[in-house]
Amino acid sequence: MTKHTATEHGPAMAGTPACAQGHRATSTAHPPAHAAVHGLPRHNGRPVRLARLAAVVVTITALFAPAAARAAIMPPAPTGNAPVGYLRLTLTDSHRRDPVTPASGPRRVVLRVFYPAAAAGPSPAAVLDDAERPAFAAAFGVPPDPLIALGGPATIGARPAAGRHAVLLVSHGLGSSTAVLTADATELASHGYVVVGIEHPGDALAVDVGAGRVVGADPRGLEIVDLLYRTRVADVRFVLDRLATLRGAGRLDLGRVGGFGHSLGGAAMAGAMLADRRMRAGVDLDGRLFGPVIGRGLSRPFGIMVGDGPAMPSVTAFRRHAGGPHPLTRAAGTAHQAFTDLVWLAPQFGLDAATRVSVGLGTVDAAVAVARQRTWLLRFFDRHLRAGRRGGP
Repeated sequence: MTKHTATEHGPAMAGTPACAQGHRATSTAHPPAHAAVHGLPRHNGRPVRLARLAAVVVTITALFAPAAARAAIMPPAPTGNAPVGYLRLTLTDSHRRDPVTPASGPRRVVLRVFYPAAAAGPSPAAVLDDAERPAFAAAFGVPPDPLIALGGPATIGARPAAGRHAVLLVSHGLGSSTAVLTADATELASHGYVVVGIEHPGDALAVDVGAGRVVGADPRGLEIVDLLYRTRVADVRFVLDRLATLRGAGRLDLGRVGGFGHSLGGAAMAGAMLADRRMRAGVDLDGRLFGPVIGRGLSRPFGIMVGDGPAMPSVTAFRRHAGGPHPLTRAAGTAHQAFTDLVWLAPQFGLDAATRVSVGLGTVDAAVAVARQRTWLLRFFDRHLRAGRRGGP
């Protein structure tokens, strides 16, 4: 596999959770990876050092906690017509021993599935379960209770909408979670997509793999990033194999499957598309790329959205070799973490503008960031996966 330096954007954790250095998950969990600082503010092109990061963590915690203690969060409302249903399941790959933590046995992945519903279900969706919320709360420096509302309007037990629906797989940033890509997931589901978020245990902030056993990020972080990348590509392909067995989210159109991811998650989608032609279109949100796809490109549509900062050599090389559509858009004022739900969580939890810049969110207004990313994703997949309902990039 081609080696790349750690001076490009990502692999990175989706923002503030990277700061959860002191969190200890239950049972066999690993502490969050110190390498997750890679996506945070830089000095001379390098990630901030842990001493500087510790100061940022203290600031985040001090500012978040007073506001969060008295406020419920209000996720951005989806713009589509369909109510959004939610379900969660854990898949076990009995043919693959977990390459990140071999002692844990067969590889398991957790899916967070958002789908278009005929009507709202009886109960709000808890995107983070009771075992996971304390870990995320510790990472954010907030009480656990406000995070119950992270799923926004999504509900459980909702009857799926009629018809066949294109599918979008989602992969999170290094040491992060698809739970903080929920605003994008609910938006796309409200417009008729089944969105399948893939949690990568051992490479996620904290994920309950069953019976309350929470697995956190491997502390080796960037030291094993090539292994994590290969594992993610294999996870995506395993989920592709199992999509036909997914029940409760409606009828899936398995001829129209795409995917997107943030940071290392975007790289994983590019790698999966190179390895597996079942993936028809993909998007990378501000992540450098890995492996053979850089030099070979893709013959199918693959879009890239980046924030402020210098061009990433791996992205430039990939686009030079891409034979299929490969739109690139730059989101002005947007730093690496603003491609996740942290961009709208931060102001609701009381972070002022200067602090949002210091923790890698940039200067972009939260509503602008959310609307711009949602619109771009929807237009891209409508054009390249769902036969162009509307014009797009």
